[in-house]
Amino acid sequence: MSAPALLACAAAALAAADAASGWIDGEPCALAQRVVVEARGEISECEVSSATAEARVEVRVPAPLGGALAVARAGLLPRAASAPDGAVGANGWAWPSDLRAISQGFHDGLSIDLAVTGEGALYAPYEGVVVRAGPDGGDVPEACLARPEWWRGANHTVLMRHEVGGRTIYSSHNHVSPGSPQRFGVAPGERVRAGQRVASAGMSGCTSGPHTHFTLSSSPSNAYPDIDPFAYLGRP
Repeated sequence: MSAPALLACAAAALAAADAASGWIDGEPCALAQRVVVEARGEISECEVSSATAEARVEVRVPAPLGGALAVARAGLLPRAASAPDGAVGANGWAWPSDLRAISQGFHDGLSIDLAVTGEGALYAPYEGVVVRAGPDGGDVPEACLARPEWWRGANHTVLMRHEVGGRTIYSSHNHVSPGSPQRFGVAPGERVRAGQRVASAGMSGCTSGPHTHFTLSSSPSNAYPDIDPFAYLGRP
């Protein structure tokens, strides 16, 4: 199962569950299909329970060896207690880390690396829904093939979906400390508010030190994003 297929499938299932619960408008499976199309995939099966607002989606995404299949089930969860929030700006966006500073500018598309304090608090940049919280299923990146001492095991991510002025935007934190999202009550289907703590920066994935590799994207992916985060976050 590939990381793109897994993330697209999870995002599609959550979109369908959100529609079934009435949190967003639209026919559940039609919204799921729209998400999958953005990831260049197709839905082979979509089942929705209007009684429980649960959705099960099966997705196929093109891959070098002929395609990848993924299955995901989603249902909305009640909001859990949270840690202290980060500051939220007048436009409704929050700086995603507890230190307003950049440790590396644009790379791997429009990704940026955000510096953190020793606490390493990571926040939801905007209100939305968690799509994934845990290993992203990706392979060892080229940087760590060249520098294997940077490889710390599977990259842990928190991927979130946001509805912003009629546009769907996905954000992600990467190199997250394993298990930290769960400590803050964060799981797929969980609704989050801007500035809500969703994880702690860690040393998962390919990294030389604690920070968050942060992305904003028009598709449910944490790789090679296509949206400039400074357009929403502002500069440090």
